[in-house]
Amino acid sequence: MTAPDSGHPPHDGEQPDGPHPAAGHPDRVTFHAGREGISWEAPDTPADRRAMLLSLAIIGTVATIAVLAMNAAGIITALPIGIKSPGAVSTPHAPPSPPASTPVPSSPLPSPSAEPSPSVRAPRTVSFQIDVVSTGYELIDLDAPNDKPLSALVSDEDWDAMPEADQKSYELVAHDHPAPTLVLGNLAAVLAPGTGVTEATCREAARAGTIKSFRYATAAERPANDAKGIRAGATLCLTSSQGAVIALRIADIPYDLGLVKLDVTIW
Repeated sequence: MTAPDSGHPPHDGEQPDGPHPAAGHPDRVTFHAGREGISWEAPDTPADRRAMLLSLAIIGTVATIAVLAMNAAGIITALPIGIKSPGAVSTPHAPPSPPASTPVPSSPLPSPSAEPSPSVRAPRTVSFQIDVVSTGYELIDLDAPNDKPLSALVSDEDWDAMPEADQKSYELVAHDHPAPTLVLGNLAAVLAPGTGVTEATCREAARAGTIKSFRYATAAERPANDAKGIRAGATLCLTSSQGAVIALRIADIPYDLGLVKLDVTIW
C-alpha cells in the first residue's frame, strides 16, 4: 500500500504546514496594541512571573537612569555661568579699573606738620627780657637761622676786634657803657600802643625810622623815653641785616629793675 503524499519537504527556515508549534503553547505571551498603549497576556505560571518581574526591573532601572540623567542636565543648565560650587577654590579678582581721566595739575600744598630746615630762617615770634649787662656786650641776632642761638655774650675786647659789618649784623646790642643801653642794628620807627601791626605796615614804618638806641635802667630815663614814644605797649619796627621785618613790642620796662621785656615777631 502506498503512503499518501505528504508534499515536498520544507526548506530551511520554513515552518511545516499545520498548526504553529508555538500556537496554543501554555507559556506564550500575547501582546495587544491599542490606543491606550501596549498590553500583554501571559499564563500565570512561575516561569512567566519570573520573566515578567525581570522585565519590569529592567524597565525600571532604565527609567531611573533616564530620570537621573535628565535631572543632572537640568541642574547643570540651571546653574548660571560663573557660579561655582561652595567647595570650589575661588581666586580673588581685582576690582575693575576706574575709567581713565585726564589728570588735573594741582599746586603742591605744604604739610601742616612740616617744619623748615634748621639752617633756614623761618617767621617766628619769641618773648624774652634783657637784663643789665655788667661787663661786655650781649648780642641778639633776631634773623639767625633756626639752629643758631639768638643771643651771645662777648667781652669788650672781642667786641672791639669785631668788624663793623659783623657788629651791625645784630638787631639788638645791650651794654652798660656808661649806662645800661639798648642799641638797635638799624633805625626803628615807634608805633603807639594799640596800633595794628602787620609785616607790610611794619616794613613801611621802618623806612621812616629815627630811633637808634635808648636807656632803660632807672626812672631818670623815663621822661626821655616817653618823649620818643618808648613805653609799655609801644612797638618798634625795623629791618634786619638780611632784610627781615622785625616788630619789637615793649611788654614792660620796669625801671629801677634794669629790665626790658619784649615780644618779638620776625617775618
